[in-house]
Amino acid sequence: MIGALPEALTVGGAEYPIRTDYRNALQVFEAFQDPELTQEEKWIVAIYLLFEDFSCADDVLQAAQDGFDIGEAVKQISWFISAEQPEKEVLELPTYNWKQDEQMIFSAVNKVAGKETRELEYLHWWTFLGYFNEVGEGTFSFIVGIRHKLNKGKKLEKHEKEFLSHNKELVQLKKPKTKEEQEQEDAYKALLDEVLG
Repeated sequence: MIGALPEALTVGGAEYPIRTDYRNALQVFEAFQDPELTQEEKWIVAIYLLFEDFSCADDVLQAAQDGFDIGEAVKQISWFISAEQPEKEVLELPTYNWKQDEQMIFSAVNKVAGKETRELEYLHWWTFLGYFNEVGEGTFSFIVGIRHKLNKGKKLEKHEKEFLSHNKELVQLKKPKTKEEQEQEDAYKALLDEVLG
């Protein structure tokens, strides 16, 4: 039906109710940013985050042994997360990161929605994504524009260069750190604090 928001996904001919709140989709993105997880583990996390029948990785693995088609579930999740948009043939470098850009994204989405979306008890992922796709001029879109130009090797305008020189931390997308890398960085900061303190 036109305008209906999906509440279930079909795997192996059976319909499975899903957790459709936007927070669940954002948790899936967070899992895919985790450098500690393998690609297979990321999809298992996505399945138990979205499918109501599962609450942990063991549930998914047990279901797979019982015939649950993980490959088909992955396709269904991709369809749901992308709001039924086809996958791009050419993968582009990212211009935003849901976790790093969280505050700017919510500010922009809230402006479109006309309300604080984080205060809502429930908001369907497709509705949230609709708000996100309508984000217009503002800080977030300006930064995404700079990132896009940098990714494509295009020349920045004078005001963009100036903004970048004063806001590198805000513009540059950070690569997620492994647990080991984060521990090393924390130990180094603690050592510096001790020496300088």
